[in-house]
Amino acid sequence: MMQTRRIAVLVGLLAVAALIPTPAGSVGLGLSVTPGKFEVSIPLGTTYNVPVTVQNSNFSSTHVQATMVDFGLSQSGNYEFSKVGSRPYSLLKWAAIRPREFDIAPGTSQQVQLTLAIPSNQHLTGEYAGIIFFQTRPERKPGQNVAFSVRVASKIYETIPGTVKIEGAIVKMTSAKAPGSQIFRVLFKNTGNAHVYLRGQITVQKNGASVYQTAMPDNLLVERGGERDVEVRGKALPPGSYQAIATIDYGGKNETGGEINFEVH
Repeated sequence: MMQTRRIAVLVGLLAVAALIPTPAGSVGLGLSVTPGKFEVSIPLGTTYNVPVTVQNSNFSSTHVQATMVDFGLSQSGNYEFSKVGSRPYSLLKWAAIRPREFDIAPGTSQQVQLTLAIPSNQHLTGEYAGIIFFQTRPERKPGQNVAFSVRVASKIYETIPGTVKIEGAIVKMTSAKAPGSQIFRVLFKNTGNAHVYLRGQITVQKNGASVYQTAMPDNLLVERGGERDVEVRGKALPPGSYQAIATIDYGGKNETGGEINFEVH
């Protein structure tokens, strides 16, 4: 029973850290890393060093291990992690990090150097990405039956100069009646070669006249090659024939749009 409880605590803490940080840094129970997000453009055949700082604001020393991973997002926006080199746009297969393991005294920080060596390969275009996790050893406090481990992250994006294309399109729309509301789902596909953030709206019309507009959630991330299923809950509608028009701004030259006709019975 004790082992089951310990695993539950570890998973809970790691899930919080895996929400992936803001550019200011990633923080978790006394351990923090800066930058939490780093974007850089590096020419082919060039080596670049990224300074990463891990800080311990606890009152005791802690042991930290660094791990590099590939990542992606599911259509629902959940992070998915895999070993370095397993994804087509893996950045950290060209990376080295030192030190990989270290102790940090209370109230101090450790500088970690991430070295990116971009190959001289003319076929490389667009953006490549990866995540570095910094995780403490599980520790059990006196008198407690559970052990805690903290994991924070630094997300790194690298682009090849002059090759980035920001493109995307709505590829599917659906509408369904729900208790007290109308549910719209919009599937956006990132057809460019870099990550994008979405914002947009749904306009409901009847016989060409606007019935209402409802906004999509802001700043939805879609990684390179990925898709995002956006759910929007609108007001309930009386029986009739309607049109739903979706518009999404993804940071490209033009917005993308989609339209469906639907019936409410």
